[in-house]
Amino acid sequence: MNRRQSLATMAVLVTATLAATGAATAATIPATGSASGASSGRYEVGLFGDMPYGDYGRAHYPAVIEDLNAHHLAFSVFDGDMKNGSEPCYADVDGSAQAAGKPDIYTYALGYFRQLRAPSVILPGDNEWTDCDRAKITPHFDANDRLAYERTLFYPTDRSLGRHPIRLTRQSAAYPENVRWANGPVTYIGLNIPGSDNNWIDPARDGTKEGPADEAQAEYTARNKANLNWLDQSFATATAAGSKAVMIVIQADMWDPSAAAKGTLAHYADTKAALARHAIAFGKPIVLVNGDSHSFELDKPLTDAAPVNAAGDPSPNVIENFTRVTTFGEFQNHWVSAIVDPADPNVFTFHPHLIPANVPTYTPPA
Repeated sequence: MNRRQSLATMAVLVTATLAATGAATAATIPATGSASGASSGRYEVGLFGDMPYGDYGRAHYPAVIEDLNAHHLAFSVFDGDMKNGSEPCYADVDGSAQAAGKPDIYTYALGYFRQLRAPSVILPGDNEWTDCDRAKITPHFDANDRLAYERTLFYPTDRSLGRHPIRLTRQSAAYPENVRWANGPVTYIGLNIPGSDNNWIDPARDGTKEGPADEAQAEYTARNKANLNWLDQSFATATAAGSKAVMIVIQADMWDPSAAAKGTLAHYADTKAALARHAIAFGKPIVLVNGDSHSFELDKPLTDAAPVNAAGDPSPNVIENFTRVTTFGEFQNHWVSAIVDPADPNVFTFHPHLIPANVPTYTPPA
């Protein structure tokens, strides 16, 4: 989605180290669902999403794939949005792509994911399913049909994409996009939590412009329950395995101020509450990676339920072992890496990778 346009990245390489609380353990997660090439050593993970957007993005996207392939990554994760929010969701499955003389946006994206040298885990974004039935997009298509098509293409087996796929644990046949895997003593969780208020349509707020409300609300209700169950199961697995840290990847920016101003964040409340409970109980580093807002940011937005914080201020405590990373996207065609070092008490360190060919020519102020 096209929400925040402010540039929150930096023109030079920046290292962002997480602040963690709690003692780390030395246990290693079993090999099932593990990426190859790591047991307890240091490794690098690629994080990207919200691209390519329109002709501009398609011209710059190959350089992103090339740069990802130039690094020795344990794996990469795409955090959703394979297209912009204004182009139709053309697909071959119903003949709409052929009829319009346009490429299938899903197989187009799949072709690039298959070029990635390292394993790549793909998560859905709102632009390629929840927003496909928006009235302003002509032609528009049924959102649930597009999600079903996406599941068929991207999640047909227990393997990731990329030229050297890894085995993933998928939640179910109904929600194959919800995944879990491990690399060394770190657990990774992927969830289908898209922008656009988590696919909740309120007729009083949205009218009919966002698509059929009954269909969206039923889809949200079932998927939200599945997401919360998967989060519970995955943290139980991580705790039982003695995991040193957890990374969760979703598409939605659940703290987007522009969405908050429009009243379209309410249906992330269950997820935020669950994350707070798990972060407090787990007590070790947790990272949430999301896209949706298109600018690299690193912050700590999750708070507890205290009416008065530890300093006596009438506000909640920031949950300090929880860190959120927002990846690039839209006009900023770059990526972020996480250096994962189980020997470091903080486990994660983040670096924005600015691709020189994708940096525009800047106009200085007068």
